[in-house]
Amino acid sequence: MKDKSYGQKDAPLLEALLAYSQKRMIPFHTPGHRGGRGSEPLWRKVGKKLLPLDLTELKEIAPGRDSESLVRAAEELAAEAFGARRTYFLVNGASGGIISALLAVGTGGKKIIVARNCHLSVINGLLLSGLSPVFVSPRWIAGLPALPAPAAVKEALRRHPEAAAILVTNPGYHGIYGPLADIGAVAKAAGLPLLVDEAHGGHLRYLGLAVEAAAAGADLWIWGVHKIMGSLTQTGMLHLGSGKIDPGRVEQALALTGTTSPSYLLLASLDSVRRRLYFHGREMFARAAALGEKIRKKLRQTTGLEVLEEEQLPEGYGLDPTKIVLSFGPSGLPGLAAAEILRRKYRIQPEYADLHNLYFFLAPAQRTGEVRVLLRACRALAGTGGYEREKAEPPPWSCATPVFSPREAWQKPSLPVPLGEAAGKIAAGWVAAYPPGIPLWLPGERITKEMTEWISRFQQAGGYVRGVENNNIVRVVNDS
Repeated sequence: MKDKSYGQKDAPLLEALLAYSQKRMIPFHTPGHRGGRGSEPLWRKVGKKLLPLDLTELKEIAPGRDSESLVRAAEELAAEAFGARRTYFLVNGASGGIISALLAVGTGGKKIIVARNCHLSVINGLLLSGLSPVFVSPRWIAGLPALPAPAAVKEALRRHPEAAAILVTNPGYHGIYGPLADIGAVAKAAGLPLLVDEAHGGHLRYLGLAVEAAAAGADLWIWGVHKIMGSLTQTGMLHLGSGKIDPGRVEQALALTGTTSPSYLLLASLDSVRRRLYFHGREMFARAAALGEKIRKKLRQTTGLEVLEEEQLPEGYGLDPTKIVLSFGPSGLPGLAAAEILRRKYRIQPEYADLHNLYFFLAPAQRTGEVRVLLRACRALAGTGGYEREKAEPPPWSCATPVFSPREAWQKPSLPVPLGEAAGKIAAGWVAAYPPGIPLWLPGERITKEMTEWISRFQQAGGYVRGVENNNIVRVVNDS
C-alpha cells in the first residue's frame, strides 16, 4: 500500500537524511567516522558534505516511525514512477538483484531457460540456488551477442517443459536490444515467469522506445541504476511486474544476499535519481541520444573506421542511441590497442574495449566539448594504418548441457592447473572477460582448446580476465 503522505516531488529518504544532519546530534553510534571527523584529512576534505549523510538505521532520522519506513516509501514512489507493482532498492548492484531473483524462483535442481550471453552474476545465482541452466544461444549481430530469437526460446521450452522460469539479458552490454515482447508472449503462453537482466536498459523508457521490460510484460526485472541513469556506484533496483513471483520470497532472498546495515547514502541516491528521472528523464536522455546520433553521423563520414548503425541490425532488433560501438578494423587497429592510445594521448576513457571494438556510453551529463575531443581523436586514429586486420570472431562459448550443474561442480573437490593444460577438463569455477562479464566457461562445463587459446589472445592484447589466477592458473574439477 503506497504511503499517501508522499508524492513524486518528494524524496523521503534523502530529505530525512538532510534534515537529520542539520540537527547536529552528538553521535555514539555507527558508523565510526562521526560524520567524517574520524576520516583522514584528504577524505574528509573531498567528502565533507556527503560524509555526514552516511548514516544507518536511527530513530531520529524518521521521528515517530522506523527509518525503514522511509526506504519503503521511497521504493513505493519508484514502483509508481517506473511502472512496477513492487520495487526494491539494491546497494550491492544489479548483481545482488539477479542472485536474489534466482533464489526467489526456485532451488533444488529445477531447470531454468537462460540466454547464454548472461552476466557472471547469473552463474553465481545458479550456484547459490541450485537451479540447472538450459542455455539458449544469443542472436549474433555484427559479432556481438543480443537477445535470442523468440523461436529459440520456444524450442528450448519444448525440449524442457518442466523449466521453472526464463531469464534473458536485454539490452545486451553493447547496446543492442531485441524483441522482448515476443519472448514475453512465449513465457506467458507457457505460464512461466520472465526475468530480465535490464542492468543497462532502464533508461530506454525515456527514449520513446516501448522495448523495456515493463512494457514487454516481464514479471521481474533488474536495473543497474548507476550504469547511466545517475545514481551512485553499487546501486540498483529490482522490480516486480505480475504476481507470478512471490514478493515474500524475493524479500527473503534479498535479506539472504544483502547487508543488514545498508548505506543510507547509497539508498538516498536512488531516491534522488527517481525524482529527477520522473520529472526530467525524457529531456535528459533525449539530449544523450542526440549526442550519440551526432557522433555516428560524423564518424560514418570518416574513412578508416566503422561505427555500428541501427540499419545494420535485423528486423526486430534496435540500438540504444546512447551507446557507440566503434571499430578501427579498416585501419587494422585492434580495439584494445586503440583504447590504450585514447587513454594515453587524448585522456579519453572508453567504457570498454575488446579485440576488435571500442564501446562508449553517453550519459545525460556528457559535455559537448568532450564529444568534440572524441571525434577529433577518432579521426586521427582512423588514419593510423599499418596494422593487419584481424577477423572478428565471437568468443567460443558453449551452449551444450554442462557435465555437472554449476552447484554440483562448485561443490566437488577442485585443483589448480595451468591454463595451457585445462583443455578437456571440467571447470570448477567461471572465467570471464571483464567487462562485459559474460562467462567464457562456467562451473560444470568442459573446457575446450578454443577457449584457452581465446583467453591467451585476449590477455596478450591487453584484456583483463576474471577467474584466472596468478601465473594463468584456473581451477578444474579434481575427478575430470
